[in-house]
This record gives sequence, structure tokens and C-alpha cells, in this order.
Amino acid sequence: MNRPPLENIRVLDLSRVFAMPFAGAHLADLGAEVIKIDTCQAQFMETTRTITGPFPDNRPGELWWEQGGTFQTLNRGKRSLTLDLRSGDAQAILKELVSISDIVLENFTPRVMARFGLDYASLRAIKPDLIMVSNTGYGHTGPWSSFGAMASALEPAHGTGAFMGYLEDDGSGALQPGSIPNKVGNSYTDFLATWTALISVMASLLHRTKTGRGGWIDLAMYQAGASFIGEGLLAYAFNGQRALRIGNRHPAMSPHGCYPCRGQDQWVTIAVRDDTDWQAFCQAIQSPQLAANPQFATPPQRLRNQDELDALVSNWTKEQTPYQVMETLQNAGVPAGPVLTAGQALTDPHFLNRGFFEKVTHPPQTELGTKQYIGRGWKFSKSKATITNPAPLLGEANDYILRQILGLPPTQIETLTQENITGYQPIGGAPPSSVPLETQAELGWIANHTPNFNP
Repeated sequence: MNRPPLENIRVLDLSRVFAMPFAGAHLADLGAEVIKIDTCQAQFMETTRTITGPFPDNRPGELWWEQGGTFQTLNRGKRSLTLDLRSGDAQAILKELVSISDIVLENFTPRVMARFGLDYASLRAIKPDLIMVSNTGYGHTGPWSSFGAMASALEPAHGTGAFMGYLEDDGSGALQPGSIPNKVGNSYTDFLATWTALISVMASLLHRTKTGRGGWIDLAMYQAGASFIGEGLLAYAFNGQRALRIGNRHPAMSPHGCYPCRGQDQWVTIAVRDDTDWQAFCQAIQSPQLAANPQFATPPQRLRNQDELDALVSNWTKEQTPYQVMETLQNAGVPAGPVLTAGQALTDPHFLNRGFFEKVTHPPQTELGTKQYIGRGWKFSKSKATITNPAPLLGEANDYILRQILGLPPTQIETLTQENITGYQPIGGAPPSSVPLETQAELGWIANHTPNFNP
């Protein structure tokens, strides 16, 4: 009772950047021992360790490689073993560690793991019931399999750009579907790959429990991305109908969109699904005459007259806060929700009540203090799932793994350190440059910032 479900499961995380590191973080939340294979060679270090940030007070400190907020989020609860995998000794150590582990996560292009002798066929020979996730842009087969990828380049390739775009002025003041493809605000394909990997790992663990056999998960982010535009794919397959780039509008619902509220850069989203919602909406905003207006009498008429309707809705919303709009409409049965900034999310009463953000205290030398990190969107009724520790210091588990787990003699460990195969600090590299927050706002890199924000 109340034990983490993945207790006694060991995971080797060879991955970088976002999708698989985040999957590893969730496995750590679930109780697995997740060992991140780091390196002390700065040129090959995890970019979220070295350049991504954000850094406390926007200033990389003396231990800049331990301070990046993105790295902390994606690697919380893990251990860190530094290995330079260009070395045959490092590869031998990793293979020995594979022999006593359950899961391997990696996201290199296919040729990299094969070159190191760390592909699934090689590792399965060492650990027959191994579960391995190979996350690539386009999979290990097919004409694009050797291509490198990032989510920002994958999104247009799997079709998302055809659906993403803003409404544009047609020259007469009316708004028309946009003609320029856009990417999703954040690299959404990374998140899809994270959830896909977690589902696949859990299924593989169940399969191994039943059969004693592991398996290889060949995860193509390209395909995971295409899976979430299913409605658009079906519309074209059935009717040759191509989706429009309509911003926050909807092909059938109106009013449907994001509307301004009282205050600076304050917004609310509203979705009126049908005539019942429309009648409730008009009563909620105390404008029953709108319900009787023939211009808005039916869904097709509301769609045809969205510009005029959005102006009327905006006149009502801009006199209230987003939360006031949400509560008024939700009480009437109409879907609505505030558009929260990051700061508002951190102080939102519902998030706080759910315990979604979890506090983590960092080692003093990182100068990070206690910070809040996003948790999980679900809760167990009995099992335990929580962020157990901050992200590890570089090489934090070297002694634990090399000496205690693998039993390497001290002389061998000392040789590995002297040859920079393992270590505790970056070799080469330098702190990333810092641009003042005021300048970032002027350049449009950020919308704004709140000095001395403390949730």
C-alpha cells in the first residue's frame, strides 16, 4: 500500500533534450531508479544542462551546468553517471550496467547506437528480457530513417502546419482563414512522444511479467505527431476536404475563441457548442435580445456572422476578469476557461488545491533554493507517485554505480577519471551568455516579466 508502482525497476536514460528525458522523469516519479548517462565532455553535454536555462535571476552562476530550469524539470529524481561513450571502456561499463537494468531510453539517430555497439540487438544479447525505447524522428525503417529531427521541424512534416494558422484581414476588414502555416506554440510532438513512450513501456512491463520476454519500442515521433490530426486526415480521406487555418475559431461552433478581459493581456476562452449553449450564454450575459436576433438564430448564421458576434462578446468580456467570465458561463453550463500566464498558473487556486506543483529543495551549491515543478495530470488512489529529488548534480552517482553497484576497483575508477572518461565538472565549455529580461521583452523574446516573483 502506498508504495511507488515501479519500485525496484532500473532505467538507463541515454536520451537528450526533451521527449525521452521527460519520460524518464515520470518513470522516476513512479519509483524507478533512473540513471542518466551524462558526460563531462562539454561539447557533448546535454544542451538543457548547458545553454537552455532559465537560470535563477536570469544569471548563470558558478555551477551553471547545474542550474538550468529545463534540465531540472526533465531530469528530476534521476541519478547521474558520467561516461564518454567514445571510449571502449565506457561502452563496456554501460553494457555491464545494462545487464542488471530493466529499461533503456535513447533518442539518437539509428547509426549512432549501432556504431557504439549499443543497438537493441547488441544489448538484448546481454540482457534478453531488456525493454528498450529508441525514439527517433522517423523510425528505424523507411527512406527518412537516418534523418535527424527536432519537434519544430517534425510538426510541418507530419501535417500540423496545415491546421495551424491565424485569421487574416482580407483587405476589407473581414477576417478570412489564414494562408501561412504555423507551428504549435511549444514543441507539442515532444510531449506526444513522452506519453507514447510511457504507454509503451508500461505495456512492455506487463508483457514481460506475463511472458518473461522484453522488447524493442521503435518510436517514430513523425507518426506520433500525425496521430493527433486524425480528424483532419479522415476528412480528407472521406471527402477530399482540407482543413482551414482558422486560428481560435471552430468549423461548427460559434462563438468560439479567445476574448479580451479587464487588465493588461488578460484573456478568456469560450466555446458555445449548440443552440442550448447559445440560449444559456445570452441569458448568462444578460442579453436575451441576442438570442432573438435573427442574425444569430442558428449555428450556420452565427458562423457566417462571427466577426460581428465576436465584437459583441468582446464588449462583454473586457469589462470582467477571466475568472469572472469563466464562473459566470460555467455556472450556466457553457464551457469557458481563463488563459493563464505562467505566473497565474503557479498561483491558480485549482492547481494549488490539486497539489499539481511540487516543491523541490536543491543542494545549496546550485543556488536554486526551493522551486516548484510541474507534477502529473493524474493521481493514484493508493500507490505513491511524487517528485522524489531534484535533478542530479553532474556525476553525482559515479561512486555509487561504479564502485557499489558494478564493483570496479578504486584504481580503475581513478584511471577513468584521469582519462576524462568520467568526472564531475565540464571539460571545456563556458557559461551561456545572459540577455537582460528588459531587453528580451523589447526584442519580443518574452511577453513580459515580473520582478521578484515569488509564488
